[in-house]
Amino acid sequence: MAARCLMAAVLALAGSAAVAADEPRLDCPAFPLPEANLTWIAPNIAYNGLPMQIRQFDSKESPKAILDYYRREWRATPPRPSFVEYPLDGWQVIAALRERCFYTVQVKASGREGSTGLLGMSRLPEPSQVREAGKNFPMMSGSNVINDIDHFDPGKRARTIYFTNDFSPDANAGFYRRVLTGEGWRVVVDHELPVGGNRTAYVMILKRGTAETNMSITRSGEFTNVLVTLMDRP
Repeated sequence: MAARCLMAAVLALAGSAAVAADEPRLDCPAFPLPEANLTWIAPNIAYNGLPMQIRQFDSKESPKAILDYYRREWRATPPRPSFVEYPLDGWQVIAALRERCFYTVQVKASGREGSTGLLGMSRLPEPSQVREAGKNFPMMSGSNVINDIDHFDPGKRARTIYFTNDFSPDANAGFYRRVLTGEGWRVVVDHELPVGGNRTAYVMILKRGTAETNMSITRSGEFTNVLVTLMDRP
């Protein structure tokens, strides 16, 4: 699993501690927790079909003390090697694999002596459980999916897909007007936004029954970025 990209991808997700009864469970050994204030960032999501959970922690302990805590925890638990460590954009990361479950800790200094960080846990799936990124959502030819994340909240589900392609925002917007309306979606918002020069961006909202799709389409350099959020019950 590309832990570096995945942890960064979910930093902006808001989460609650509630867990819906029909959500997939990780079925993993408990994540060792340091002395710290813990907040759910993503209590139950799936990345390309891979279930995972992410918490933020804030501690009075230093980053070194946090890393030492996990070194002790994971040295005492087979298999060997017990963990790996690496730097990542100002963070220090320590990670371990246990019983098909992957644990990742990102930590950096906070305040004069404390630290802050992320605790990520996921379970490696069977090959048949891995979903192709972007599956079942229409895209223009050659689109490259960056992230495909399922969100599980009590009583509803949502999915966020982020991808890029070589076509203009105009071409992408026209494609979705045709394709999604052909699939029974109704356009309720379709705004063209000037962003400087001759460039434009689009914000679109479509509805079908109780479901809603929100889209933003922007140009960045040589590529168009498309961010889609699908919700079964907004």
